[in-house]
Amino acid sequence: MRPDFVTTGSTVYAVNEIVNYLTPLLTGNENDIDKVSEITRHVGRFDKPDEIKNWMSRKDGGIRIAALRVRNIDQSAGQMTGDVDLVAYVFCTEQFGYSRDQRAEVIAGRLAKLLLANKGVPTANKKATDLNMDNLYSGDVDGLGLAIWSVSWTQNWVLDKSITAADLDNFVTFHATAEIADGAPTMGSDITLDQ
Repeated sequence: MRPDFVTTGSTVYAVNEIVNYLTPLLTGNENDIDKVSEITRHVGRFDKPDEIKNWMSRKDGGIRIAALRVRNIDQSAGQMTGDVDLVAYVFCTEQFGYSRDQRAEVIAGRLAKLLLANKGVPTANKKATDLNMDNLYSGDVDGLGLAIWSVSWTQNWVLDKSITAADLDNFVTFHATAEIADGAPTMGSDITLDQ
């Protein structure tokens, strides 16, 4: 039997709630130029070409959301809270002749507007603050046929909200790389696990 995984003191709940809030608003099919096909939780920064190749879910792009840091951790009224520094990486390809850089920027702007509407994510403690949008253009990323924008913000969240194993990401696919010998090409493979 799989043991319980206690996530008290973590940002897992917060990031999952952000994904759940944005998914119906910013995901669509290939005809929805101002939307993406997938929004998921991510483990950290998402701006290196090799990492992007490994994580591409569909060729038209997606949004990956990560918690980068927690500040001002406090315990009051029986709850642990903190200001979570978050980032959403919006990556897009060209679609139906619409340029990837314009698509990524427009979707990043829509995401920022959704975070500012009322309190943004309804389950957060406070409204998002310190919002920034950054163009993460580089020649390497451009060479992948992608444009990437990031939206970063800070938001206060409960950190000791318990979740179940069902709330966690499925461990379906991982990428493994191995170096056989000095100077030899690096082996790499995406591995899909039986569920």
